Amino acid sequence: MKRRRINFITGQLAAPSLTELLKSISPSFDYTITALPAHVAALMKTEYIARKSPAALEGEIMIPGGCKGALEPIAKATGLKVTRGPVEMLDLPGHFGARIKAPEYGKPKMKILAEIVDAPTLSIRQIAKRAREYARDGADWIDIGCMNQTPFHHLGEAVKELRRLGFHVSVDSANPDELLAGSRAGARMFLSVNSATMHIAPKLKGKVVVIPDFGKGLTSMYRTYEKLVAQGVDAVLDPILDPLAMGAARSIARYGEVRRKLPQAPILMGVGNLVELVEADNMGINAMIGGLCAELGVDYALTTEVAPWNRGAVAQLAAARQVMEYAVERGILPKGYDHRLLVMGDPKKRGLSARSISGIQKMVNDRNFRIFVVDGKIHIFNKEVYIKSEKAEGIMDKLGVEDVSHAFYLGMELQKAQTALELGKNYTQDQPLDWGYITANGKGTRGRKE
Repeated sequence: MKRRRINFITGQLAAPSLTELLKSISPSFDYTITALPAHVAALMKTEYIARKSPAALEGEIMIPGGCKGALEPIAKATGLKVTRGPVEMLDLPGHFGARIKAPEYGKPKMKILAEIVDAPTLSIRQIAKRAREYARDGADWIDIGCMNQTPFHHLGEAVKELRRLGFHVSVDSANPDELLAGSRAGARMFLSVNSATMHIAPKLKGKVVVIPDFGKGLTSMYRTYEKLVAQGVDAVLDPILDPLAMGAARSIARYGEVRRKLPQAPILMGVGNLVELVEADNMGINAMIGGLCAELGVDYALTTEVAPWNRGAVAQLAAARQVMEYAVERGILPKGYDHRLLVMGDPKKRGLSARSISGIQKMVNDRNFRIFVVDGKIHIFNKEVYIKSEKAEGIMDKLGVEDVSHAFYLGMELQKAQTALELGKNYTQDQPLDWGYITANGKGTRGRKE
């Protein structure tokens, strides 16, 4: 029997990813991939595909689901059956009844520096404890944050202890003496110098981060950088990321300018300026930062966990780094293959309809309660009781449960159902809600004691 053959029509950017995707699912049909001159597949119209499709094709044609227009012009031009695939490329395996393999992430390109803020106020033991937590969450470097006008007598001892524990250590200080002390103790990255403090850079053993002079823009940073490179200093550029509403868009543009001007130069971005200084849930912001860093080829990202809303930032940035670098390398959208960046929401809404739930209740012949969240309501029932409510509050009074342990269990499940209802998350009885990277890491957000 002759095998089915599908000719996949796509654009230039998506062709490599489509090739990899089809290989990963080992389809039961033969296929060819034709990349038309358009860059973005979804923006091609069917009339354009009809004009550009090769004439010598056999089998059938499948075009991206997002392409607009009637299919008849393609069928007429090629003489073949034409169908639309799913809108999202990553839904293609499901379209053919297969599952996409979990992505195999390589070694990350961007390194994460996790800053221990106000380190002079912490003991060596506290600094080491924080470093272990950050490293466990994905940090590649532990950054020791010094404080202006605050002596740091145990800086060298702190660096030595972190080095003994196997950490890469950086020192963040505007005081040249502290940078020198860190260097003597074994630190190998130093933040930051400008034209006023660049004289210290050749004495430091490691990478030196260069920033613009205050109020003088990129020209001053380029000048300092060029002088240090000429002296053999391993310099890293930091154009400075400004907070939202205080020039963030302009600063992102600066990073783009630096990358265009010096495509091979290492760049650092202090992302804490963005996440710490806006009262907003940080997962989405860290996801956006991870994507920007991947597009710009940022080599180092410095982050912090100071504001209450920014706890978990290191783990979030580590997850975003994987997801976004994977997408940028393959020219695909960062969706459909890793759901760790979704904390408050879920990737897809699933579950039965209210009509189906009603049918299930009619078949129940015991007193065990089943709980579902469907169509904006909590449904709880057994063979005798069926309650639908928009709130968990008050349901327990109607169930007639007298056993304390059973009441405690139902109360916990109803509260979980209420949370799912309010956030639009999927609810499954006796299963935890999915909290993205928190669930994937197998732990809750840690409340670190200062």
